[in-house]
Amino acid sequence: MKRKKLYQKSEKKGLPLWLGTFGDLMSLLLTFFILLLSMATFDHEKVDSAIGSLQGALSVLEHGKETEITQPNRIQATPITHDSPAENVMNVFSSLITEYNEMTKIADGPGINLEESEDGFILRIPNDLLFNTGSSVIENNDGKIFLQRLAMELDSYKDILTLRIIGNTDNVQYKSGSSIDNWDLSNKRALSVADMLLTFGVPADIMEVGGDGEFNPIASNETLQGRAENRRVDINFSFIGNTKDKKQQAKDIINKIQQ
Repeated sequence: MKRKKLYQKSEKKGLPLWLGTFGDLMSLLLTFFILLLSMATFDHEKVDSAIGSLQGALSVLEHGKETEITQPNRIQATPITHDSPAENVMNVFSSLITEYNEMTKIADGPGINLEESEDGFILRIPNDLLFNTGSSVIENNDGKIFLQRLAMELDSYKDILTLRIIGNTDNVQYKSGSSIDNWDLSNKRALSVADMLLTFGVPADIMEVGGDGEFNPIASNETLQGRAENRRVDINFSFIGNTKDKKQQAKDIINKIQQ
């Protein structure tokens, strides 16, 4: 009796069908996470800090070096600090400079400047922000708003500051042969500023008024820009009482504002 030959069923060569589907799924997931990574933003300092903390916790450093066991950082209580009057004044004038920056977008010519002095600091306000040509009456609304803001802020510091308001002009005479000369005009403009601050609540006993005319220039009178800078009203702020290191406090205020 002849034996029947057994034929084995041949299997198809290649990857199983399920493995192809699984590979497609992994490719799609990889693409998805790459897209998420490309749209994400990282704070490198925080990432480096996190990596450093992780390496320290696992005692692992670069190049396979081991780290020494260090004492845990002690939590230190933050001391309670009280703002000094000078620091408060810094904040006040920082906000005033912000106001100035907004005004200079509208007003032409030089803007408001701050400079340190021997016992405080000087706020230089250009005449164009306050007066019309040849006038000692404050008619500019931006100037009125600025002086009102100044008076409101100074209300909290009237016990530690004094104000000396000085008017200044360029060397061009107001009118040839007129009884109103530059010196007189500078005095009247300073008085107008003091009167408006008085109206807004600044005490009269902390203000002094004067005029230097054309005799205290801060720029050359040979150019239009220089003459515009010389036409100004200076408000000199001085610390009073037993305040120490007045000049250093003034420097701190200027540096704080210019940051």
